[in-house]
Amino acid sequence: MTPVTNEQAYAFLQSHLPTPPQAVALIGAGAWSRCFSYRVGGVEYAIRFGAHVEDFYKDRRAAAYASPDLPIPQVLDIGEALGGYYAIAPRAYGVPLETVDAETWRVVTPWLAAALEALRTADIAATSGLGSWDAQGRAAASSWSQHLLAVAEDTPDLRIHGWRRKLEAGSPGGSAAFAWGFARLQQVVSDAIPRSLLHCDLINRNVLVDAGRIAAVFDWGCARYGDHLYDLAWFEFWAPWHPNLDVALLRTELERRWRQAGYTPAALPERLAACYLHIGLDHLAYNAHRGDWETLAATAARMRKLVEAIG
Repeated sequence: MTPVTNEQAYAFLQSHLPTPPQAVALIGAGAWSRCFSYRVGGVEYAIRFGAHVEDFYKDRRAAAYASPDLPIPQVLDIGEALGGYYAIAPRAYGVPLETVDAETWRVVTPWLAAALEALRTADIAATSGLGSWDAQGRAAASSWSQHLLAVAEDTPDLRIHGWRRKLEAGSPGGSAAFAWGFARLQQVVSDAIPRSLLHCDLINRNVLVDAGRIAAVFDWGCARYGDHLYDLAWFEFWAPWHPNLDVALLRTELERRWRQAGYTPAALPERLAACYLHIGLDHLAYNAHRGDWETLAATAARMRKLVEAIG
């Protein structure tokens, strides 16, 4: 699917809606979709266009877990458009979490910790499996280790199929880093984890902050069932890319909430190491697919530093 333009978005909405849209504007673009705002009858909406309809169905399912601590927009409509698919939701307002200044981060950290706790404690009893889940809440892996170790696969169904060939051809150092990381992951991964709802992409313009609070959490395409430490590990892994975010403060707030709830994560260092390794390996593959060798090298270095610090 080619990137949707403002003119194409307007033309689609004009043909799709009973009332012509107003103020159609691009408000966001990511690796897999583009998002436009528009107004009808004084109400503002957001429409996303993308090639992967399963992402939109996951957004719809995720909205069932919405709460004051975990605000998730309701998906109102999903369908085919412009050679791909669309999803419409009420527009959420705010600035991306990763762009806030240090003072705003300090204010929003308790709200972010509350959102992570809402993810950890979400009722997913009616779902099955571990790893990435589908529109029915079914994940394919039977264990956390099976899901994490699948990071080494390069099957034709993957969006980034061909990454291994590109990695080996484009970055011998990156290929060696992948081999090192995968060997370490095989050593530390464990299935003794609580099964929780995970977002797994909370930094890439997928969380909005407004008035010092979490205003919206969306784009659940990367969501999984698995170890809740993964979302904390995500912030810790990417911390050097976002020096404005005091990630240590987030961990301190989470640990305070765990103590208050009478919860102590077992084998925390080993579980975090498994998460760091999976995040690193997954993004070595992704950046090899994109041909972004500079980010790939930085990702490999960050993965090694975090894991070696644990021992």
